[in-house]
Amino acid sequence: MRVLAVRPEQAANILGKLRTQGLVDPSVKITKRGHEVLIPVLREPSFSLSDFAARWETEARLAPRASLRDPQRVLHERLQSSGIPLDLAPRRWKRVGDIVVLRLRPAAQEYAKEIGRIYGWVLKAQTVLEDRSGIHGPLRTPDVRVLWGDGTETVHVEAGVRYALDVAQVMFSAGNTEERSAIAGRIRPGAVVADLFAGIGYFTLPIAARGRAERIYACELNPTSYAYLVRNLRLNRVTNVVPLQGDCRLVMPHGVADWVILGHFDAREYLDVAFRALRGRGTIVYHELGPKEQFPEAMTRRLASAARAHWMQVASIRTRIVKSYAPGIVHAAADVEVRPQARS
Repeated sequence: MRVLAVRPEQAANILGKLRTQGLVDPSVKITKRGHEVLIPVLREPSFSLSDFAARWETEARLAPRASLRDPQRVLHERLQSSGIPLDLAPRRWKRVGDIVVLRLRPAAQEYAKEIGRIYGWVLKAQTVLEDRSGIHGPLRTPDVRVLWGDGTETVHVEAGVRYALDVAQVMFSAGNTEERSAIAGRIRPGAVVADLFAGIGYFTLPIAARGRAERIYACELNPTSYAYLVRNLRLNRVTNVVPLQGDCRLVMPHGVADWVILGHFDAREYLDVAFRALRGRGTIVYHELGPKEQFPEAMTRRLASAARAHWMQVASIRTRIVKSYAPGIVHAAADVEVRPQARS
């Protein structure tokens, strides 16, 4: 049995990291022993245990969990008993707090309410929503409808960070968990951060709650998202964030940041804002959608060209694919470290 021992104050952080990589052994109970929490894992993590002051425990023998019925099997049983063809039922769902979000095929619409009721009951959700057409517009507004339940506001907990939100009014991408969890560890102690598209605090909150940044400027245009951002700062008891409501072009101060986060698929349109926010050498965390076959060359060329246009040069660039977005299209990201270019 592989068991990690960690102090209670680090347990939520390392559990979040382990769960994003699917490493927590679900067949064995997580146990508190004395001044440590013992976590069963399936294999050795790829990240450094020293970041969490964790160690391997060779003597521990943890109790097995009681076996649970596979929810997919229970769903199939309930759907069949209600006369709903299994090929019309969603095979996947997204959970945000205690709200489940589904996508339905056109042929399943006549069963929509009953599907919502069954998924809500089996998955023990407060509300089941149908995602009708994704996220829209500059305010990143979801297009959803309630299938079952009552209320679309929830608190989603991820790697020890709490996000209050209304799933019907603001976006939350459950597929970016590892990206959000990892960013706090990359920010240098004492750094000043500019989050140009803060939303409800997707990146700002992990950095503020677990990182050691001196200050974070968090810009958000959507007034609903901004209200949840301010609420989430209180919810997570962080005090090093300066929330700024409005277009980042207008509200973000110039020449103050060591790190700039562009967590929006329109990031290429705001690179000028990012470069103006830097106070010299710094790092831009850049996100975009693009053809997989052009990754990473097209993105690195675009970033290098933008740096030159702002009298900066690329010192280093680290690229990654966050996830597949659509057939042939990837959500890609890069950490671009730049420094001022010598002017002749």
